[in-house]
Amino acid sequence: MTSEFLTQLGPIALRTMVGLVFTGLIGAIMWPVRKTKKEWSKLTTKLDAVHMELVTQRSNCLATLQVQGDTQIELLGKTVAVLDGLRLDTREQTTMLRMGLPRARARSSKK
Repeated sequence: MTSEFLTQLGPIALRTMVGLVFTGLIGAIMWPVRKTKKEWSKLTTKLDAVHMELVTQRSNCLATLQVQGDTQIELLGKTVAVLDGLRLDTREQTTMLRMGLPRARARSSKK
């Protein structure tokens, strides 16, 4: 009875050992693949975070430029209005000066 048990145990043990060896080999082969997949996942997560930050910064920049653009247009309008008034004042002042002062005579060159 013991010999029959041992003869039946031999093929089972051999199959078990072969199965464990194949499992170990598959695990050894899959370990770098899993490690690479984990690192790839980390990198894509970081890349997504950087992308979201850049999108946020671009949106903030565009909103700021839009607000500043409206402000600059308003300030340019005020500047044009002031310069237009200044131009009219200068023309009036020049006209009054021309009317009130006699023209300067041409100097004769003496040697």
